[in-house]
Amino acid sequence: MNGAVVWLHGDSLTPTDPALLANPAAPAVFVFDEPFLAAAQLSFKRLFFLYECALEAIAGREGSIRRGVVVDEVRAFAAEHQATEVHVTASVAPRFRQYVAELRNTGLQVVTHELPPFVSWRGAPPRRFSAFWRQVADQALRPTGSGPELPAEQDVE
Repeated sequence: MNGAVVWLHGDSLTPTDPALLANPAAPAVFVFDEPFLAAAQLSFKRLFFLYECALEAIAGREGSIRRGVVVDEVRAFAAEHQATEVHVTASVAPRFRQYVAELRNTGLQVVTHELPPFVSWRGAPPRRFSAFWRQVADQALRPTGSGPELPAEQDVE
C-alpha cells in the first residue's frame, strides 16, 4: 500500500493545518517529544493545552497522541498504517529540519506543506515593530474564515 499519514507538531495543532486539509482521509499523529519536554520543563497547564489542541486537530479522523522520540513514533505510526508518505506542515523550530531529514533517511517520503503567510509584506524589513504593524494591522486582523458555529437563537418569551 502507498498510503499517507499526517504528522502534527506543536506548531500545527489546528483542524485547519495545511497537511491535515490536504489529506482529509489520512490518519494523523501527534507526538509529545520526550527529550524536548525533559529539557523545556513545560507546565502541566501548557501540556494539557497541547493535548487539547491535538484532540481538536485529529477529531473526526483516525489518529493517535503519543509520547516518546518523535522520529521513532512517527515511523511506527506510518508502519502501522502501511504508509510510505508522511505529510507535515513546515515549522521554523530548529528540530523540525532534523526530524524531516531523519524520517527521509528511514525511507519515508516526507511531504512538507507550507503555511499561508500571516500577512503579505513587500519592501525592506522594518526597523521597528510599530512601523510594521501600522502597515499590516488591517490585513492581520481581517477575519479569515467563517469562525465557529454559533448556537441557533431560541425564542425567549
